[in-house]
Amino acid sequence: MSSMFASLGVMHVDHYAVTTRDLTATLSDFLSIPGAKLLRGPGKNPAQKVNYAFVELNGAGTIEILAPLTPDSPILNHLQSGGGAYHLCYAVADLDNALAIAQRKFGAKVVVEPKRDGAFDGRRVAFLVHPVHGLFELLEAYPSMIQDDVIDTEEAKVEKDVTAYYAILDVYRDTVDASASDFSTINMNDCPEWDSFKHLMLIMEIEKRFDISIPASDMSELDSLKKIEAYIVGK
Repeated sequence: MSSMFASLGVMHVDHYAVTTRDLTATLSDFLSIPGAKLLRGPGKNPAQKVNYAFVELNGAGTIEILAPLTPDSPILNHLQSGGGAYHLCYAVADLDNALAIAQRKFGAKVVVEPKRDGAFDGRRVAFLVHPVHGLFELLEAYPSMIQDDVIDTEEAKVEKDVTAYYAILDVYRDTVDASASDFSTINMNDCPEWDSFKHLMLIMEIEKRFDISIPASDMSELDSLKKIEAYIVGK
């Protein structure tokens, strides 16, 4: 009998999720573990109706801490049972194919249909329930970088746009603000961390990542991530 996770194309475990009524206290507890560090958040995820934070546990995986954002948050039932360990999240290259196989071949039931999620850079997530594994989450893996010489179809152009989106946000997190999540609203005017020095660093890293040269005359115009994305995609 074939393995479910192999059949779904699981690439790795992205994170372990836990629920809590007190995000601040739980985050503090996890960060007290030697070597633990905050990866993203704390932040709000309206799509899933939760507050969240991600903590890396020094080589032992990543924990996603979830607390209710709204009175109808989907994690409330779990909290009424005591909270704590909630589900595993698996990254897959092809989410739609994985969902089809999980339902058709392994009897899993989709409980939350695929939707783009700001906590994961706009990648889609879906939740399923399985008779053996219980609740689990599937997340689109980051796409592989592609070369300009294969961008010759509309489909490939869309892939280039998506790749630029993820890569730009990744560079911004590395050089300016590690907690950034809402790509569409990030700009110099509203982000005090993005000062003139960080702007120069950001542009230099963008040039390295995309193997392009940005003239000094263009740099001052690239004062938001959406403008940077449009500039790169237009190259």
